[in-house]
Parts: sequence; structure tokens; C-alpha cells
Amino acid sequence: LCPPLRARFYSISSSALVRPDQVRLTVGTVQAPAWSGKGEYRGVATGFLKDLQEGDEVLAYVRQPSPAFAPVADPAQPMILIAAGTGLAPFRAFLEERARQAGDNETIATNLLFLGCRHPAHDQLYPADLEQWRRQEVVAIHSAYSALAGYPHQYVQDALWAARDMVWQTLEAGAPVYVCGDGAQMAPAVRDCL
Repeated sequence: LCPPLRARFYSISSSALVRPDQVRLTVGTVQAPAWSGKGEYRGVATGFLKDLQEGDEVLAYVRQPSPAFAPVADPAQPMILIAAGTGLAPFRAFLEERARQAGDNETIATNLLFLGCRHPAHDQLYPADLEQWRRQEVVAIHSAYSALAGYPHQYVQDALWAARDMVWQTLEAGAPVYVCGDGAQMAPAVRDCL
């Protein structure tokens, strides 16, 4: 009655340069009232990951994305990073790597991060890390909050448009654009905005 489960793929949200012996994942847990009205629906994979304890073993493998999804080789070249929700995962790894390089006295560019979530008090991911990297001038953060009344940018494309002059200058400086998040709605809206 049940089809086989498909493999789940998650982006690594930590830099191998910082911790070569550790892999960090950013996973949004799926959990909601069951459609039947009885009990709760929990995502199979995310529920499993949520219940893991330190020392538990997980069967997994690292898959190389095609095309490659990695920060540009030259840390002095800026990047434009556009993410919503857990789409921040690979960019957290990119910025962690740049922060390490800055700490090693390498010349790094300030990268632009356009980051969306519903509300900063409820689902903002890695706020302490992002604030530290902002202070180090590793990243300039442009936030969007879809459920925060009165905030000027509801979606990442709104924040992107508001910073269009800075985005253009960064593109002119040779910055690649990376987008990670909802491929059905966010990515096309970002493409239209660009």
C-alpha cells in the first residue's frame, strides 16, 4: 500500500575548512495536525532526525551536486546569496568558510545575503552566527519577513529590489548569484526581480 520512501537530500551547512571531521545539517522539521483530525503528522525523515540522540548512527552519504554548488575560489570576489528558510543551509557554510579565511588574515569581500523567513522571533536561523559575520564584514544582510506586519520587505525579492543599486555594483564586481530555497515560487520571483 505504501510506495518506497525516496532518498532525502539536505545541504551541508558547515564548512569542511572549519571542521573537517563534522557535518552540520539544517533541517526544517515537518510536524502538523493529521488531516484525519486525530493525532499528529510527523515527517518520516525529519521526525527521525529530530529524535536522534548524541552517539546515534545514521546511514548517509555525501552527494556532489551537479552543477557544483560551492563558494567561489577567490575569497576576495563577492557573492550574492539569496535564500529563504532552510535554503540558508549552504550559505551558512559559505559564510563560515569566509569568516575562517578572514580570521586567517586573507582578504575577503563582503558578500550580500538576502534572507527571508516568516518572523525573526520564530524562525530566524543562526542569528548569532550571522550577526558575528556581519560584524566581521563577511556579509551584509538584507532581511525579508513575510509575517512581520509593517516590515518593508515581505519576500527576498522585495529586499533584493530595494538594494538594486548595491546588487548591480556587486554584479559589476564579478559576483556570482546563488539562490537556494523554494524552487516553485521563490526562485522564479527572484529571477524576475533580477
